Amino acid sequence: MSPRPGIGASAWCAASTAPEKDSPVSCIADAQLSPDGTCILTTDYARRFSVYAFASDLSAQHRQHLAPYARFASANPIWAFAVNPYFDLNNPQTTTALVSSRDQYVNLHNALWGSSSNNEAPRQGPVDISSRLASYKLVDKLTEAVTAPMSLAWSPDGAYFYAGQRNKIAIFDLTYTEDPIATIRTIPSTRNKLKGGGWGFKGHVSALSACPPASSTNANALAAGTRTRYVGIYDAISSKEITHFALPGMVNGKRTDNPGLQDSIGDGITQLKWSPDGRYLYVAERSSDALLIYDVRNFSFTLGYCSGRKALTRQKMGFDVWTQMGREDEGGSHEIWAGGTDGKVRVWRDPCLREGALDADEVIDGGDGPTSNVLVHPYGHAAVVSKGEIEVGGEEQGRGFSRGGVTQPAYSEWGRLDILGLRSH
Repeated sequence: MSPRPGIGASAWCAASTAPEKDSPVSCIADAQLSPDGTCILTTDYARRFSVYAFASDLSAQHRQHLAPYARFASANPIWAFAVNPYFDLNNPQTTTALVSSRDQYVNLHNALWGSSSNNEAPRQGPVDISSRLASYKLVDKLTEAVTAPMSLAWSPDGAYFYAGQRNKIAIFDLTYTEDPIATIRTIPSTRNKLKGGGWGFKGHVSALSACPPASSTNANALAAGTRTRYVGIYDAISSKEITHFALPGMVNGKRTDNPGLQDSIGDGITQLKWSPDGRYLYVAERSSDALLIYDVRNFSFTLGYCSGRKALTRQKMGFDVWTQMGREDEGGSHEIWAGGTDGKVRVWRDPCLREGALDADEVIDGGDGPTSNVLVHPYGHAAVVSKGEIEVGGEEQGRGFSRGGVTQPAYSEWGRLDILGLRSH
């Protein structure tokens, strides 16, 4: 049986990209763990997509050094990426990831295998995975401009993927690259809201989450969140809307400064995640200390919220939902893991069973610097913690990258990737 890492868990740093003198790490923007738990995939402010092998030895006596196994650099900022839900280290055909960069098509890359046919040659540095297996075209029909999506998500069966744009979601078939096979519009007309009955909402779709296949109540449901603080729930098969709702503090489509809701009001959705059984939806925003909890039986109000996650920042602060492997479809307990600007990792156990503001059940020291992402291994014996910070006018040498100067303000930005070993007690 897998250990429960959350309540009463002790942690130690088993592997890290530090020290960073020889190969500094840029501020990590996003991180994901491959479904099989063998690889860590990251994007950073240096416009690099990197893949790290998950450490095999998690002993507390010897800390391993993490170095990227594969990498490619993008000419433009990387806005989103998504890992194949059937990612299997032993099957090269499944080790793929979708990547969205500004002003480019959505590209499919093999995250582990480069374009070189000479696999016998000794490798120096990370494997170059810049070659594209496919490019999916997302072009505005009126202006012919390439519109790169702000968010990406695979369908649970791995045959399709969803791309979040302004006021719509494009659905692609993996075998057809020319155009989306369907489009879900969050509002019928961007010029006149009364068209189509006055329903819907505007905004860039900044977060997508497909309901887990274990769900028996919300099969084929797709959740979409926007920068304008709206969430839409759609049937991914029929492309029809199921429902949509505004987050707390929205009145007539505008954010209000209600003093009574300051703890739960943010500046736009950054991440959505379903509970393993598909009965609850968790919502994270920028500049918000709360993780909102919604029950699928009634989206008209929040069930409660995980409070005090220390995320009052414009930086994207991610979270993870963890349950014991093999128990996803049993409707059992699960845990929420989230990082904060104070470097701590906070854990809430079964927050969906309680109401109101919920304090963390466990606080784990994740080291210095803001914890931008927390990823719990499927087995529950380890957690991946990514760091990232920009220091304006920072004079500290040997930490990350120094940028700006001359005519622009000088600043430094740095990042770090750690693997924490977990032990219940």
